[in-house]
Amino acid sequence: MPLLAIVLILAVLQGLTEYLPVSSSGHLVLAKHFLPGGEQLATDASLEVLLHLGTLLAVVVFYRKRVVDLARGFFGLGPDVQEQRRLVGLMFIASIPAGVVGLGFEHQIDHLFASPLPAACALLFTGCVLWYAKRLRVDGKRLSQLTWQGALLIGCLQAFAILPGISRSGMTIVTGLRLGLSAENAAAFSFLISIPAILGAALLKLRDVESTAGMGITEISLALATSFVVGLAALGLLVWIARQRKLHYFAPYCWALGAGALVAGLIG
Repeated sequence: MPLLAIVLILAVLQGLTEYLPVSSSGHLVLAKHFLPGGEQLATDASLEVLLHLGTLLAVVVFYRKRVVDLARGFFGLGPDVQEQRRLVGLMFIASIPAGVVGLGFEHQIDHLFASPLPAACALLFTGCVLWYAKRLRVDGKRLSQLTWQGALLIGCLQAFAILPGISRSGMTIVTGLRLGLSAENAAAFSFLISIPAILGAALLKLRDVESTAGMGITEISLALATSFVVGLAALGLLVWIARQRKLHYFAPYCWALGAGALVAGLIG
């Protein structure tokens, strides 16, 4: 299969699975391993980071009003300056664990992207967490009621989701729900803290992209555009799903995909 076709397939997968709680990194690892011609791609996470930049732009566009309000409030402009600054502080706290893990264990984590088995096992775990969400009682708290301890806990689960097969959106939204946030606010905080996390990961990988991604500017541009458009649609869908309290619907899919990949990986 031509490299461009593989990259576009991965970009569509990234856009769909970054926000749906099924682990984009897990899908990309499995696709790179099982797609014909997937050996043309780098075995580390550099391609994943590039595709994440497209879906990062989708977050900024989808939550553009919140992002603008946060930026204005941070610089002392607009209404609710104190509340906006407080939310920026919570986002910073929530971003610390991912930064520590990303900087301290970068090379060890990269090795997990070279084989489908870790991602397959992690998908099974992700399914269990999503099924647990079915049992949660949501209090409907606002982000103004989120404590720094709660933000740190959500950040720790985001750091855990650096592992392929662990859904970042699933882990952080379910944790937010467990802390009593409304589904809409849990989703909003999850996606807002993805902005610094993805930017940080991209900065770590930028020095390696030219030598390891195996792609030219055409492939990169098309991949980013595809992951952005598909990601924007998937993001709107996920917010609706979270409001409807149907995150657990994705658990059987994660279990089936994880089990199938595990069997295929062991046989292969």
